Amino acid sequence: MSFKVKLFPQHLPSPIPFPTAWLLVSLLTPAAALGQAGAPTQSLAVRAQVCGPVRGERQPRPPASTCVDLEVPATPQEYAIGLMGRSRLPPERGMWFRFDQQDASIWMRHTLIPLDLVFLERQDLHGSLGGSSGEALSVARIVRVVHDVQPCPGLPCPSYKAGQSVDHVVELAAGEARRRNWTEETILEFSWLEDPGGENDHSQSTRD
Repeated sequence: MSFKVKLFPQHLPSPIPFPTAWLLVSLLTPAAALGQAGAPTQSLAVRAQVCGPVRGERQPRPPASTCVDLEVPATPQEYAIGLMGRSRLPPERGMWFRFDQQDASIWMRHTLIPLDLVFLERQDLHGSLGGSSGEALSVARIVRVVHDVQPCPGLPCPSYKAGQSVDHVVELAAGEARRRNWTEETILEFSWLEDPGGENDHSQSTRD
């Protein structure tokens, strides 16, 4: 394939389940288009933040110094391109991929810089975390961190998974997960910087 493989929802931006058949179609269709134009690149607007570690359910929100600004893909093409073609990713910047309990698989085809891959599972803390009323928050637990994943110069490319279903994947510049002490079982807090969909908030998975 000519792009980084990612699972993504069938109907965006809300993260909802989708069948394997959709994944196969979604991989084949963009590949032909991208192959004709060469390796694409994109720089998306920062729409969210992830902060942490969160120290406890009743602690105040994590300080701003722990936060990473997140670009958030919202279409199948944006999910497929991801961080391809980018020559630099600032330490305070990442990309947030949202799913509904999928065993997300990522590869590094056409990615130019090494990355940390952070796989997370949504947690329900019953609104006990600090934060202003009405603020859309999503709390997630890290289930796996893959450090310093190198670009893939040619096929075949290895793929990386959490080994279980996840709700979120965050991509950071290589070394940032260790620098921030983001390890397995670390709890992180996601929040929107702007309303992504009016009354239909998508900051959490639709899974009940």
